[in-house]
Amino acid sequence: MRKEILYLSESDVEHTNITMKQVINIVEEAFLAHEKGRDVLPPKLFLNMRSFGYNCDGDAMPAYVDLYKVCGIKWIGGSIDNYKSNLPYLFSIIILNDPKTFIPMAIISGNLLTGMRTGAATAVAAKYLTNKDLNNVFMVGAGFQSKYQLLALREVLKIEKVKVFDIRKSVQEKFIKDMNENANLEIEGVESIKNGVKDSNVIVTVTTANEGLIKREWFDNDGCLICSLGTFQELDYGLITSMDKIIVDNREQVKYTGTLATFFSKGTMSDKDIYAELGEIMASKKVGRESKTEKILCVLTGYASEDISLAFQVYKMAKAKGIGRILPII
Repeated sequence: MRKEILYLSESDVEHTNITMKQVINIVEEAFLAHEKGRDVLPPKLFLNMRSFGYNCDGDAMPAYVDLYKVCGIKWIGGSIDNYKSNLPYLFSIIILNDPKTFIPMAIISGNLLTGMRTGAATAVAAKYLTNKDLNNVFMVGAGFQSKYQLLALREVLKIEKVKVFDIRKSVQEKFIKDMNENANLEIEGVESIKNGVKDSNVIVTVTTANEGLIKREWFDNDGCLICSLGTFQELDYGLITSMDKIIVDNREQVKYTGTLATFFSKGTMSDKDIYAELGEIMASKKVGRESKTEKILCVLTGYASEDISLAFQVYKMAKAKGIGRILPII
């Protein structure tokens, strides 16, 4: 019997016209499904090739999502040297499979989807954890991902002002120009992270730095929400321990990747330091923000059921619109 697979390029994904609002709803559903035990979510498998001279690593991220009766894997990685060849830092591919037979259903380019779902996860955190009276945003990092962070936050917050810092000034200037044109936000570039932190109450770190970028001694921001994203350790230990609450997307995953992993490996942080998973707050099992002055850190390392859920919706949209290439499998 002939079996076929749908291939979607980055351009194909763009042409489905999925909106950020739709992506936020999908990611919110994924958080709640995970909290209810409606997915299978093995730990990320990390491939580190640096000992062989490659400044490159990757993650394999499998999941089963019961809500959509689909399984799949995202294979994502990159090199911090890619900018030298005018390439994105990250590349990703998502494969969807039928859980009954494991026949592949789709191969989907995942760069745009990763950008959108990562921004959407921050927006979900902001929806549940921000002090709604304060809406000054500071972006630490102005690369590919930062665009989607702001576009997503705009869906859930009434943003008053945005500050941005990137060590690469040309990237910072391009980000400001692009976002002023496309997002209709007031964006100010700052000369240092210290200057950006001042008077900001929603702070998002989205960089490839592996050091404490924000220091405790700079920080006196009552009512703030800090979202630290991805693989790297971006926050000072003193700042982390000064937070009133530490909330994560996945308790086990933050122990070996992201801004808390270094401190778990050293034994200076333990399970008791994590107040809740974001899904627990969304499901009303834990209280989120309890006062307007509370300082909250949310660490979002990203998990595969978000990606598989989003990829499945894009797969259905593409099929309905006749987008993509059909390739033979058997």
